[in-house]
Amino acid sequence: MITLAVATHPWCAAADEHTNVATRFGPVETQPGADRSDIRFRGASLGQVDGNASLVKLTVQDDADYVLVDAALPDPQCRHRFTLLQIGPGDDATMSQPFGDCLAGFGARRAGDKLVVQLAQEGTGQVHEFVWMQDRMKELTNVLTRCEAAQVTAASRWLPVAAGQAGRVITGTGRAWFHTAPLDECKLPQLFVIPGDVLTVFHTYGDYADVAYRNPRTGREASGWIRLDRLAPMRTPSAPAL
Repeated sequence: MITLAVATHPWCAAADEHTNVATRFGPVETQPGADRSDIRFRGASLGQVDGNASLVKLTVQDDADYVLVDAALPDPQCRHRFTLLQIGPGDDATMSQPFGDCLAGFGARRAGDKLVVQLAQEGTGQVHEFVWMQDRMKELTNVLTRCEAAQVTAASRWLPVAAGQAGRVITGTGRAWFHTAPLDECKLPQLFVIPGDVLTVFHTYGDYADVAYRNPRTGREASGWIRLDRLAPMRTPSAPAL
């Protein structure tokens, strides 16, 4: 089984991209040149990419680790080009062909035993998915919205909540909004609960919980994602005094 340990929200360069990252099998770093960057694993060059490159670690609990190389290009109309590194035991390292020209980093998920990298088209909200196939990244035919992409990623990586811990109550002040996916931008503007409402939590992912709610007065049911910081455990009744 593959468990991706990337950011639980779309990454941004300032927070998630680096010039060097540590893998289980040794360090990966990028060394900039005049027009190209050298990608090095344990001090040895794996190859070069155009532009000034940054690295995003996609750590997996599997036989290999993965590092995404984001090459910043000088063209303002096409600012990014990507390469994926597969890092294995010993000196086993593979560098994919470039892919995802003019897109921007969004996230990563698993599909069965395959690694899927998600890249977003800036300005449109569309997310393209690429699957690792030996030494190249193959683009999948589906094009997703950002909320759809966040939902399928969460569904592949969420943590189940035990039935005995599933009951939660809304805390804080004001309305707690439902979301179609665990992203702030995926809020449902007409669907909310208020402090004191009781929900059932099925999964957690990042800053969100996958929940279900049933209105005790109307019987109306709702489900979706709510921020974890609005949920508190149910209080257990105090034991009667002896």
